[in-house]
Amino acid sequence: MTDSTAARPVPVADPPDAAHVAVLQPRPDLVICEQCDAVHARVPLQPGQTAHCRRCRALLGRGHRVSLPGLLALAIAGLLCFVIGNLTPLVSISVRGAPDPVTLPEALWQTWEAGQPLGAMLAGATAVVFPFLVIALRLYLLWPMSRRRLPQGFMPAMRLLRFATRWSMVEVFMLGTLVAVVRAAGLASVVPGPALFAYGVLTMLLTSSSAAGLHRLWQLGSEWQGEADAKEAAAVSR
Repeated sequence: MTDSTAARPVPVADPPDAAHVAVLQPRPDLVICEQCDAVHARVPLQPGQTAHCRRCRALLGRGHRVSLPGLLALAIAGLLCFVIGNLTPLVSISVRGAPDPVTLPEALWQTWEAGQPLGAMLAGATAVVFPFLVIALRLYLLWPMSRRRLPQGFMPAMRLLRFATRWSMVEVFMLGTLVAVVRAAGLASVVPGPALFAYGVLTMLLTSSSAAGLHRLWQLGSEWQGEADAKEAAAVSR
């Protein structure tokens, strides 16, 4: 059973006068609720534990069992599945005995030519563009972070990853594809291709990586950035 922990709320004082504030310093010891903007003290969590906002009960973070190298391995596996899912046949349709393999890009193009450009663009964005962006950003972030180095443009990359994750809907694409395959089976011989299985594995990999959450990367990045700023300030003061 997963333990649940409510993070400690932190009273926030009125901000000082802007003239006395030089630089906003990162605070890795605090976490802000994404739903209600309540500020809480970050509580160390054991694997399997979760922290929730005391005000709105939204999820603030969870304890993770997977290390950064493990998350990197999941991202690499996701990239391999993505390549297979877009280069190999999604399904093979046989109407009169001659199988006709169809890849995902071909299916999107056929949807466009059938007079459904909006549907083709939405399917391409949510099943191809945004999933690839999620995988690429995770590789960009996790490759140096697994070696305890902060990548260039860490904060913009994290914000873009958060946006892309919301629009990556591989699981919805998989469900729609399975429904279409079942319906088409009554009209023709439909054989699932390697791409369909690859996207099934990709769905599980992305879900597993998303379960680890972005809070951990934010926390580590803020801590390392704070350490780097402290070292730089100490070097300048000397």
